[in-house]
Amino acid sequence: MNLRLSNEDEARRVEPRSALDYETFSNRFGDSASDRELEVFQKYIAARSLMSKGFDTYLDPSLEGDDDRSSMEADVCGVKKDEIIVVFCSASLPEESVWSRIRLISQSQNARSLIFSPEEIPPDLIEEQAPGAVGTGKLQIETLGWFEDTLERTLQQTLRTIELLVNETRMRMLAPMLQKSALKRDFRARINPKLVYHNLTALSEAGIVDEPVEGTYELSQLGKTVLPEFIAFLEKTRKTLDDYRHKEVRSIGRR
Repeated sequence: MNLRLSNEDEARRVEPRSALDYETFSNRFGDSASDRELEVFQKYIAARSLMSKGFDTYLDPSLEGDDDRSSMEADVCGVKKDEIIVVFCSASLPEESVWSRIRLISQSQNARSLIFSPEEIPPDLIEEQAPGAVGTGKLQIETLGWFEDTLERTLQQTLRTIELLVNETRMRMLAPMLQKSALKRDFRARINPKLVYHNLTALSEAGIVDEPVEGTYELSQLGKTVLPEFIAFLEKTRKTLDDYRHKEVRSIGRR
């Protein structure tokens, strides 16, 4: 059995410009009258994840099997050629109705499931509800790292990365790598050699840069993702603060 979108013409497709940031996504796809904020946020995270992997992404899709006997609803799905990823967003442990859909997806030839959950799902429960699905790659669990006992670990990891990037010397070294590889000797010509050695070591140990050839450095896959996101975050924060200050000035002027 293969799964397919049964309402592709009616399904809400997420365009890249609609998922540039959470505010844009929420304004476009959120429904304050019915949607819970966590559900909208999970859909946003799922949509960005799927689009980053080249999937056409749809919200609240209906899917059907080519055997004409199977159909289901989901929160998000990604389609790439004949491959489908079906996403379920859970506020707590998945309900039985979700597990039954996951078991059905596991029987398909072209689809797999992804659960976004704010809490850890016990491995024995997963195996009980969807035997073998994780081991065969038919099911993946993404635990959002901002809830319960995962918060502190995620926060510490995030703060360590931010601390690493909030450094003028390191940013002077990293920014050129967005365009091309960089040579250690070029760094040493512009920056204190002791600082070059210290910072390249720190960036390498953090997995931000790779050294494919001795003396040549480039952004790792992690660095290619983290650095642009970090710069975009700084720019958005700067713009938000500027807008707030301008509104405050106008408000004071009207008093």
